[in-house]
Amino acid sequence: MSIELSGKKVTVIGLGITGFYTALYLSSRKARVFVNDIKPEGRLNQEYVNRLKNLNIELKTGGYDERGILESDMIVISPGVPKDLSILKKAKKLNIPVIAEMELAYRMIKKPIIAITGTNGKSTVTSLIGHILKCAGIKVFVGGNIGRPLISYLVHDKSAIDIIVLEVSSYQLDGIEKFSPFISIILNITPDHLDRYTSFNEYVNSKLKIFKNQEKGSYVILNDDDSLLANAQPPSEARVLRYGVKRRQGRIAFIENRGNSSNSSIRVCFNKKELKFSLKNRSLLGLHNITNLMPAIISSLILDVDKRIIQDAINGFKGLPHRLEPVLEKNGILFIDDSKATNVDSTVKAINSINRPIILIAGGKDKGLDYRHLARMAKGKVKHAIFIGETALILAKEFKNLVSSETAQDMYEAVSKAYSKAEKGEAILLSPACSSFDMFRDYSHRGETFKDAIRRIFDDSKGPINPPA
Repeated sequence: MSIELSGKKVTVIGLGITGFYTALYLSSRKARVFVNDIKPEGRLNQEYVNRLKNLNIELKTGGYDERGILESDMIVISPGVPKDLSILKKAKKLNIPVIAEMELAYRMIKKPIIAITGTNGKSTVTSLIGHILKCAGIKVFVGGNIGRPLISYLVHDKSAIDIIVLEVSSYQLDGIEKFSPFISIILNITPDHLDRYTSFNEYVNSKLKIFKNQEKGSYVILNDDDSLLANAQPPSEARVLRYGVKRRQGRIAFIENRGNSSNSSIRVCFNKKELKFSLKNRSLLGLHNITNLMPAIISSLILDVDKRIIQDAINGFKGLPHRLEPVLEKNGILFIDDSKATNVDSTVKAINSINRPIILIAGGKDKGLDYRHLARMAKGKVKHAIFIGETALILAKEFKNLVSSETAQDMYEAVSKAYSKAEKGEAILLSPACSSFDMFRDYSHRGETFKDAIRRIFDDSKGPINPPA
């Protein structure tokens, strides 16, 4: 299944982190590498540019070099490259193979892969599975859409790794051909990225590609509470394991005593064993995060990880930054950073996870989503909303007559207005329901700007904020 690369001219389109590691790998395999990026050189990561130049890798920037690309033996693309790019259509007409980075890497890898996708929760579940396996002494590569791309595994020392845990986006799944994980996990599918896909159905089909090539001996883990996934039909060769909040026929994992916080647990029935995992000492907030624990537990049991190790790992897992992250409690007001909430469903789950009246900060770059559901469910839970960014006026229109709201020009103004409205016992929640690229580099930059605004309000410029205990 591997691809012969030595002596071949291979074009890499895009010099982000994925393109950079792809170029390094291809160079190590003695390919003649040509890297092309539409951005001018000054806007690219200079560390990447200098490293490629030191390796004598040809780099063209500031536009697509049609001649250079169409003289290639193969073209490798990153997930962010539009699939309908005209230069790629021309290449295909000339029978030049076009392959996605993840597909190329997969064909060169011999290790088993756990692949996680879904609209929300991918990074948390990917990190949690990696955390559990590391606690069990298993040597793990954690990457994909989180952290380092899969192909970076091939650049570094591969001998010490036992298994790969991979977060996979719909963009990455668009490019797969033979990709076949040992365990695939789909957490949920709700509307997102409708600025890239022609319809929600096209987006759904991208997500479902994750299990299309799975073979006998592999596993598919599905959230049975999601109606789309409840009706999904993975390949008959794979073993399908379903989970959900309530006990139902066909589910191997569910929550017991959900209303009793001191006695609630996850019960898993797997390979003729019934196991209970306490939720009493978990750090993750929200019902959706309890649900996210289930596929992580199931995956670990498939790999024969001891129950006590799984329980201790769950208790010790603190979650990831910018995902319902408690930032500071001051004067009885809790500040929460949920900047990773880049779609409506994620913000709805965040609001439902907080047992306080909420001052909501939302808005950002529009992805073609419908915000009416968010406005309806916010009524009675959100005391006041402050909107920023490209969608500020769109959100204000949807919230009108349901929740009082106003707009702000920047994050500092939004946090200042929120603090002026908040009272003791309430929460200020940044959960944008939109992507960040209208005002920020990414969701992480947006979250850090939120934290900086809190520092400015309390005149604390001495360093990081200490989160509430």
